[in-house]
Amino acid sequence: MKAHRSAPPPAWLGGGPKGPPSAPPTIPPIIINPFNREAPKERIIDPFRTPPPPPVRPPGLPGMRM
Repeated sequence: MKAHRSAPPPAWLGGGPKGPPSAPPTIPPIIINPFNREAPKERIIDPFRTPPPPPVRPPGLPGMRM
């Protein structure tokens, strides 16, 4: 009975230095924080966008149902 998946994955699967090289690329996204600050401002606009949808519905029909 051979141990299944006991040996490390083949080199062709992922390669040896797969962890270290991937770390540097992940650091740049953290610099996007300044841009994230702008995103919250856009979220504030959403509340203003939500009120318009109700008027879009026919005022007569919904009113009669109420």
